[in-house]
Amino acid sequence: MKAFWKNSAAVSERLASARGLLVTLDFDGTLAALAETPRRARLKPEFRAALRTLETAPGVSVFILSGRALENVRGLVGLRNLYYGGNHGIEIKGPGFAWRDAGAAKARNLVAGITAEMKDRFPPGTGVLVENKVFSASVHYRSLKAAYRRGFFGRMKALMSAQNGALRWRRGHKVFELLPRGAAHKGSAVKRLAGRLGRPFVVGVGDDLTDEDMFRALGRSGVTVRVGGRRPSFAAYFLEKQSDVLKLLRFISRLRRSKCLRISSR
Repeated sequence: MKAFWKNSAAVSERLASARGLLVTLDFDGTLAALAETPRRARLKPEFRAALRTLETAPGVSVFILSGRALENVRGLVGLRNLYYGGNHGIEIKGPGFAWRDAGAAKARNLVAGITAEMKDRFPPGTGVLVENKVFSASVHYRSLKAAYRRGFFGRMKALMSAQNGALRWRRGHKVFELLPRGAAHKGSAVKRLAGRLGRPFVVGVGDDLTDEDMFRALGRSGVTVRVGGRRPSFAAYFLEKQSDVLKLLRFISRLRRSKCLRISSR
């Protein structure tokens, strides 16, 4: 990966001149700083203002693509004219478009059963937070109490090694994700929405392992940016810290508007 700001001149013309631009952003750790629990995450007013400015820039569509349930992330961002993807792309909704992975929907009862068992085994006092997001589930252990550490990881190891053709587990930042096997992911979701919008040029920004699906799918056909550059990634560029995302949003807005002004003045 290359440092984005040291190489921003190399991508500026592509971002400014593309006929259409789809800016795709993860939420937790990208638009909002990671919180102790998902319920405490908040989008700062300056980020919301930057998103509002960006989505009104010439030729720009904004796609918030999160592991959260769709309605949850929509509520946290609170902007009507954006596109939203929930459950890592299993659900997509935005202006004139709504889609849901039918295969993943069939696994909802299995997801509910496993999350109920995990909630019984690790109630809130253990520091484990289990989220049933209907089409997927998250088991957060950022606040895991030391007394339950051995039992928790032992149980997760057993679940992950169990054979289940319909579901699979994978890890993220202090979280285990339960997903329908073969379901849509962030890579297929961004490709699906881009196809719907006439194949605009795509910018993909994220910080977690699930965002690697998006980076891999876009490859060199878009601009891919990882937030935090400490680990290997399919992204081409990185930002040092989450607060740099605000600067990136404003940077893209200025590029799009300046290009429009140059064209109109000819």
